Parts: sequence; C-alpha cells; structure tokens
Amino acid sequence: MDSPWKTDQYTPSSACEISPPLALDPEQFASESSEVIRLTQLIAALPYDPELWLTRGNCLRLLGYPELGLGDAYKARLLVEAGLLETPSILGDEVRKAFRKKTYELHTTDPAWMRWADSVSTPELLAGKVEEMLKRLELQIWTELMEGLMAANCCSDYGRLSREAVEKFPDDEFFPSEVLNSDAWYAQREEILTARVDSGDMAEAQKATILLNGGVYPVPYPFMGEGFLIRDEAVFKGIEEDFKRVSTNCMVVRSTIRNTVGENGDEAATEDDCIGAIATRDIVSGETVLIDSMSAGSVGVDADPGGCPTCCACPVSNFWNTCCSVLYCSQVCADVAIATFHNPICGKDFEYLYTAARKATVTTDFSLDALLLMRIIALSLAEDVKHPLMSQVMVRLTPAYGFKEPNLIIFNFADHIQTPISILQTFSINIFTNPLYDTWVLHTMKCRLQNNKHGQTLGDWPGTSISGLYSMLNHSCSPNVDWRHDSASSEVTMFATRDCKEGEDLCISYIGSVGNEMPVVERRRKLMGWFGMPCRCEKCTEEATAIGESEVLVAAEGLEITA
Repeated sequence: MDSPWKTDQYTPSSACEISPPLALDPEQFASESSEVIRLTQLIAALPYDPELWLTRGNCLRLLGYPELGLGDAYKARLLVEAGLLETPSILGDEVRKAFRKKTYELHTTDPAWMRWADSVSTPELLAGKVEEMLKRLELQIWTELMEGLMAANCCSDYGRLSREAVEKFPDDEFFPSEVLNSDAWYAQREEILTARVDSGDMAEAQKATILLNGGVYPVPYPFMGEGFLIRDEAVFKGIEEDFKRVSTNCMVVRSTIRNTVGENGDEAATEDDCIGAIATRDIVSGETVLIDSMSAGSVGVDADPGGCPTCCACPVSNFWNTCCSVLYCSQVCADVAIATFHNPICGKDFEYLYTAARKATVTTDFSLDALLLMRIIALSLAEDVKHPLMSQVMVRLTPAYGFKEPNLIIFNFADHIQTPISILQTFSINIFTNPLYDTWVLHTMKCRLQNNKHGQTLGDWPGTSISGLYSMLNHSCSPNVDWRHDSASSEVTMFATRDCKEGEDLCISYIGSVGNEMPVVERRRKLMGWFGMPCRCEKCTEEATAIGESEVLVAAEGLEITA
C-alpha cells in the first residue's frame, strides 16, 4: 500500500446508498493517498500503535474503500482491547509499550501538550494516562467502524454494532442516536425491497440476503502493480501446459469473446486478459473434453468429517502421512496434501470453521467460502511465494474488474473482515507486522474466488471449489460443454453436450441449465456480475433482437445484483 498510487487506476469501491460516494478530485486524491503511504510506513515501524491503524482506516474510507478502512479499524480495535485487558498478554504488553512511549513523548516534547507533563511524571501516572487515552481512542474506533459499515452498505451490521456500542459504552451520548439511524435505514431498505418482491422483480430469498449484507464494487486498487492485474505470458504458458497434459481435443487460447464493437458513439472495448478454450479437432457429443483432477489451480472443500481433505471423496481409507492421524481416500491424495496444503494446517485448530460449515445447506454459504479461503492461504504458505496473490491458484484467477456496469459483491463484517483475520491468526500470521496478508490482499483473494468458484455437492455435503481448468472456459447460455463428478470427488469431468467443430469456442454455462431457460432479461441480469454488460452470446443476441434489444437493455438497468 506504500507503492505509488495511480490516479488513472482510481475507482472507489463504496456504493453507499445513504450518501453516494464521490471520487476525490486529483488534489484530494494526491493528499489522501500520500497520507496513506506515510501511515503505512509508520505502521511498518510501529505496528502495535492502534492510532496509526485507525487513522489509515479513516483515510481509506475517505478515498472510497470502506472494506479496507474496516480492516484497519478492526485491527485498531483488537489492539486497544488487548491494551485495556487486565489479564497480561504479549499483544497487550506491546500495545501498552508503544502507547507509553508515544504518550510520554507527546507530553514532554509537543508544546501543545507540555503543560500537562506532570500527568506522566511517574510510571504510575503514565500508566493511568495511557489507559485514559486508549479508552478515548476506543470510542473513536467504534465510531469509525460504524462509518465504514455505512459506506459498505452494511445496514444490519451497522444496527448490530450500534447496539453493542450502547451496551459497551452506556455513558456515551452519541451511540443511542446511531441505533435510531440504523433502525430508520433498515426500515427504509426493507420497504423498498418488499415493494420489489411484491412486483415480482425480486425473490424473497434475495431480499433477505440484501437485508443481511452490504455490498462493495470489486475494483483494482490504485497501488496495485500490473503483475497483480493481468495474467502474464508465463502464467498463460502454465495453463497451456495443463491443458496439454489432460486433454487431446482442446487447447487454451487468448480469447476475443468479450471484445465489443463501439455502437451509438460508445467506444469499442477490448479485454486483453480474457482466456478461453477451443476444440483442436472435431468433438462428438458426449466425448470427454478434459478431466480436471489436481491441476495447479484446483481446490475443493466441504465439511464432511468423513471426507478426504484433498478431494472430498468419502469414505476415507487407511492412508495417512507420518505427521498426524488425518486420513485420506488414497495414497495419491495423501501425497498431494503433504506436497501442497497440509503442512501449514497440520496441528492448527480450524474446528471453528468446520463447525460453522457443517450447518451449511447450500453451496453459497459463507462458511464454505471461509474454508476455501483457509485452504488458499495454506497453499500460498506451503509454496512460500513472494506474495500470496502470486500462488499457483491465485495467479490464474481474475476478479470482475473494469466493467462499464460493475456489479456489487456481497460484503459483511463477520465474513469479510473478522473471519479472515481469525484464519490468519490461527495460522500464526501476525496481522499487524505482516503486510503480505493486509486487508487489500484478503479482499482481492475473495474477489478472485467469487468470480471463479463453483458449488459442488458430494453426498449430503454442500461444498465449493476452484477448478483451475474449468475456470478457463467462457460462458454461453447455449453451452456446448457441461461437467460432472464421475468419481464422487472434487475431480471434474468436462464433456461435449453436442458435436463441436475444430476451432469452435468451448463454452460452459455460468448459471446452469435452469438459468439457461430463463427469459433473456433475467439471464442477462444474473450474468451481469461476470460480464459487467449484457451477455452477448448467440442465444441472448438472437432473443434480444426478437423482442427489441433496447427494451431488453433498459429492463436490465438499475437492478441491484448481489453475488
């Protein structure tokens, strides 16, 4: 985050409906981004100073990145809480040490504070002053958390946190008004969404999801270098080699499928980093296209206590590694585990994640996303790469960036801030001193996973997975490729659903067979999160033309989609 911030890459992620965000002008952007760089450098030197985290969080929110601001504010909260705990702890000692030094220097060197130098003249007085200042800072942190939740459209979280604040700080006069504000906001949002349900424009389940969650836009941050934004030739060659290894009838190519021709004065759009697959010979209906078992970019997870940790197959057998008693379905899976993800996980207590995931009833449950994130982090730790976003899995995946009509992604405090930080702490990663796993990295990981994951249900256990080769195929509402689990595991078999000619694009459906049969307006609405524009596959184009394309495009505008 202390790299140069690029103005031409600046797009706020906030989508606050109460106070719609405005991008800062160049002068404001330069000022706030310079302050973030300065604070990031100070945090590197003084990682246990909660005031630095809070101040940087405030700057990030003002820049329009509430998800990053919330991450910093939450770290500030953890530090202050540790510093105020009466029970001794290593973290608490670090916080008090940092604040003692800061408080003493402030009162003895700053002319504005030197008049109160007597209040820190003894160790006992200094300790009391540190506690007083930490308590004052704690109030500011809770206020900043609420501001961040509003900016991220987290209506329910805002209400919950304001009520917690009233209980935690009963003498404060400000927080009761936050409860009233949150209740009014929730009632307004519920009224609007109920009207949409009554009109048939929204399902009841989607209403419940929007009420419980907020949303932010997936954006490339201005300090991210090109290596984090596009898949370079080396990455493409790796994907190409994987396709050659598992398929005799298809290959991966740089695709132009998402390029658009300029119409009605609009500029033409090209996507240089779009990858797709084509047939290398004629393929007959039913023929296997490829089998994605354990490619470099494949990960599958579920919470089945009797399932194989590597491939989710059940039951496991007497195959294990010498480090612990975890069982696998085969020696192959045991070997893959020890060579990839197992060592960072071995001996770590992630039962809190599995307990939550065992209650999941659908493949989109956030608890399954947490398991997937945990596995992805384990892979990056095992690879010992320079940066987590450059791991074999992450480097191949792209988020939904740069769309003219961007789509909100679901965001909430527990699943996108608190749980990822808990996962890092369980891995014994110091969240205050290790910038490789800063909030922007975690959020970018989640955006990439969101754009590429697919659900899997093996037996009675819902799960989620990233299939490194499946993810390379583009979408069509009339696909010529489908997939199945032949081995009751995360292994994916992809097969042709009709005869395909040599050179033909091989496409799957991102919305499944049920979604393919929806009217074109509804299909395009569902697909907006992937494309940021109306789907232009052959089926959508023909159906839109038949009923009047302008009508279809207007009907799809302004519809809030959460993915």
